[in-house]
Amino acid sequence: MKNRYIAVLALALTAGGIQGLAQESTVTASYNGYPIAILPDYYDTIAVAFINVPRALKITKVTAKVQIAYPEVGDLNVYLYSPDGTRTKLLEHTCGSLRNVDTTFDDAAPARYSDTCPPEAGRGPFRGNEPLSNFNSADSSIGVWTLAVENNSSDSRAGRLSDVTLTITGTSQSQPYFRPDQVLNSANLRGGAIAPGQVVSIVGSTLGPDVPVLTPAGAWPTSLGDVRVNVNGTDVPIRYASSTRLDVQMPFNLTAGTASIRVTYGSNVSGTVSVPVVTTFPGLFALQSGGTGQAKAANQNGTLNSLVNPAAKGSIISVYGIGLGAVNPAVAAGQVPPTSPLSLATNTIAASIGGVPVPVAFAGLAPGIPGLYQLNIQVTDAVRSGAQEVVISNAGNASQNGLTVQIQ
Repeated sequence: MKNRYIAVLALALTAGGIQGLAQESTVTASYNGYPIAILPDYYDTIAVAFINVPRALKITKVTAKVQIAYPEVGDLNVYLYSPDGTRTKLLEHTCGSLRNVDTTFDDAAPARYSDTCPPEAGRGPFRGNEPLSNFNSADSSIGVWTLAVENNSSDSRAGRLSDVTLTITGTSQSQPYFRPDQVLNSANLRGGAIAPGQVVSIVGSTLGPDVPVLTPAGAWPTSLGDVRVNVNGTDVPIRYASSTRLDVQMPFNLTAGTASIRVTYGSNVSGTVSVPVVTTFPGLFALQSGGTGQAKAANQNGTLNSLVNPAAKGSIISVYGIGLGAVNPAVAAGQVPPTSPLSLATNTIAASIGGVPVPVAFAGLAPGIPGLYQLNIQVTDAVRSGAQEVVISNAGNASQNGLTVQIQ
């Protein structure tokens, strides 16, 4: 498949048919949003559907229901990917001038779709070009599956992807389970690396108790809800523990390379996961989850920055984040940073508002909250009014795009 700009189709999850507590379980995840365009070839665009499967199963069977409206199916490639990158070709330039795809792909079907090319909607099931049993070798069902539809044959025809439903059967994975890409910056939920002192969110399956447990104010313990998280041989502080998410703070003594992470819940122990370690991995907090939109920011008078309460030119605003790396004086992971002396970030911090570089008056740990950094930045006269993107960078790494503050 060509390396192209990806058009995203967000998929909403409907968990269905989870059958009992026997050895085999089934989970279904379905799309219930708006259709996405399958554009002509010259747009160089692939329609991509992301499907979030929340159950960790060792896969024994996958079926995929797909609905595509398109005038000549033979123009298309339709591929399905599991979270670990295993791929199966459902269709690849199959059935020539056939109009539309509306069927379920199932390895147990008696005929291949390409041998039948059914014109009737809903007929099937059929086998795909490649077997869905390819996914039986995947490490787990949990995570984001991807259906990719590519028109790489026609500059004049277009269509839409309307529906995708995955039904996955397998044996429950009772041990805590997570992958390297599920170790995330807690502020913006980006993965790919961790930094010294960073608060990370580990998402996965069977990580901890069904009823979440939260550490009260004060220092964080290294065991919470019968959960321990070990990083390079040391148990790290935990703030939040649940079956699908853990929030922990990385040690400040991490060095560049990789960190080995292992989760223990009761007597069950996960496999060891290796994650790259970098000097800094900045993330800023937003008012909404996901790290975009209005920043969690305070104006100079301490009030919340917002559309109806913008920051004045020349004033100082405070934004909050994690992953800015080493501090001086040092504060141990999980411990409450003091008011005096303040612990300052040792890596040089730069900031911009609306693309305009602005001065950083303070960058260091926020007193009273483990792992949280506070950055006080000045709104210069050169910054435009309205919603302006705020970005923090240090040690060559920058916070996420799409986060804004309001300026008078």
